[in-house]
Amino acid sequence: MYRVLIVDDEPWVLKGILNTFKWDDFGFQVIADTTDPVLAYEMILKQQPEVVMTDIRMPELTGIDLMKLSREQGVKAEFVIISGAADFHYAQESIRLGCFDYMLKPLQFAEADALLERLSLHLDATVLSINETAEESELQAGSSILSPSINENFKELLDYVNQHYEDELYLRELSNKFFINYTYCCDLFQKVTKSTFTDYVTRLRMNKAEQMLKESQLSIDEVSRIVGYKDCNYFNKVFKKWFGLTSTSYRKNQAAPWNKNK
Repeated sequence: MYRVLIVDDEPWVLKGILNTFKWDDFGFQVIADTTDPVLAYEMILKQQPEVVMTDIRMPELTGIDLMKLSREQGVKAEFVIISGAADFHYAQESIRLGCFDYMLKPLQFAEADALLERLSLHLDATVLSINETAEESELQAGSSILSPSINENFKELLDYVNQHYEDELYLRELSNKFFINYTYCCDLFQKVTKSTFTDYVTRLRMNKAEQMLKESQLSIDEVSRIVGYKDCNYFNKVFKKWFGLTSTSYRKNQAAPWNKNK
């Protein structure tokens, strides 16, 4: 989810912005909203949101001032100006500072949806571009796991999968849970683990199943359920594809001596 901070000195306008945009539908989360531009500036520096939506004409700091100060501090957030002022000077200055869009009040629902869709696609592309080079350098250095400096969230996601592989796992849900763009997350799995997410989970399950077939007296059905397959027939199909033998044949050929004699 991309994090959004909203600032407008008119409380009723602020409420209108919050209610007009379909944040969740497009992968956004409003982390803060305020009528105080000075407080907004402090929050931008502290929380580093991906998106800042701001009015232009506000006391103490204008939207242009807010954007300019943030840029001077190295803030990379995308700024969206939402203003009642159709002023060419404001629009020109905001574009010069790298504003993503300049929208006029009152906002229409269709315009809001279109903006979030474009913004989401733009941020997705930016994330891929920024991280891909660093990630490839890490992989070329021989690391099989991304360092915290590249993506700590992906390491946490990977740890979670390693510990919960027997559960029903869906990458889209996990990418949201760990705040990673879904497309980028798919790309990370391919490059870091050299496999798709599905194959990675299957490998964890098959390795555990192999160990249990060798070392335990549990039935095939019990092993199947423990490693995450409710359907034993499907488990057997996956197991045979993975090892070239049915689970029963594998146990006979590979199991411990006490098992072979049965």
